Amino acid sequence: MAPFFFFDFTLDKTALPPVKEIPEKVFKKPVPIPKRNDLCPYPIPKIDDIVKDIEKAAYAVNTSKFVSDLFECGAIAISNAVDLAQKDKREERYLQIIRSYKPDQQKQLAEIFAKVYALLASVVYDNGRFNDNLGELFMRCNLGNKNAGQFFTPYHISELMARVTIDEALVKEKIADDGILAINDPCCGGGGMIMAALEVLHDLGVNYARNCFIEANDVDLRRVHMTYLQLALAGVPAIVRHQNTLTRECWSVWYTPAYLFQYLRFRKFDNPYDNPNFQEQRRSTHAKRSVRN
Repeated sequence: MAPFFFFDFTLDKTALPPVKEIPEKVFKKPVPIPKRNDLCPYPIPKIDDIVKDIEKAAYAVNTSKFVSDLFECGAIAISNAVDLAQKDKREERYLQIIRSYKPDQQKQLAEIFAKVYALLASVVYDNGRFNDNLGELFMRCNLGNKNAGQFFTPYHISELMARVTIDEALVKEKIADDGILAINDPCCGGGGMIMAALEVLHDLGVNYARNCFIEANDVDLRRVHMTYLQLALAGVPAIVRHQNTLTRECWSVWYTPAYLFQYLRFRKFDNPYDNPNFQEQRRSTHAKRSVRN
């Protein structure tokens, strides 16, 4: 039995070795070759079940805080597996969050994230489907904020907008000769619009794990974690920034595994001016020069 990996970035199934036909002389009739399907090797969790688990687990804490911590701990866990440069600082934050819960609540948090992980990772299989799963989960938990205007666009509307906007001829031109199609969402929310765009590109035959790059920004850190989780587990090369798109002030940068695994191919999209460490260094240098003058 072939080994199973959650991060299955081989979306171009034509790259798989062909199945050899059995010679006719061996049988009286040719043996038909069954169609190869790349099916998810585990039962795909349902959002209804995850919502019920959250409602049970969040009885002793604020539901909004529980869901936020769920997303943040999940994002940190994935980031720390690949982004070693930021691991120590994020590990401290992870421990700070997890220690605020009792042992049984910690176990529930981990079990719920395991289902979220499995749901989001299933998109790379033939029987998985594209969807704004975390946006739907967020709204099903009644966490929309009417004062801040935080309501996630229904996925079928996002998909319609993507199909109307994305031009097939332009896409084919951009990815010709193994090129890269870059997409930017300066106010990404939970990543629903991006997931819809990826579905359209997938339907056009684009291997987005290699021929697509996503840059996503949002001023709300919880939305950043949501977008990062959806893109990371879909196998998308992406940089998600906690950033004010208008002022360019940036507080944190999140690199997906698919981006770091193919860093030499996609590094040109990483702008140092949008890195908080670089910005802090510039401010410090400017302050020292001002003092000297």
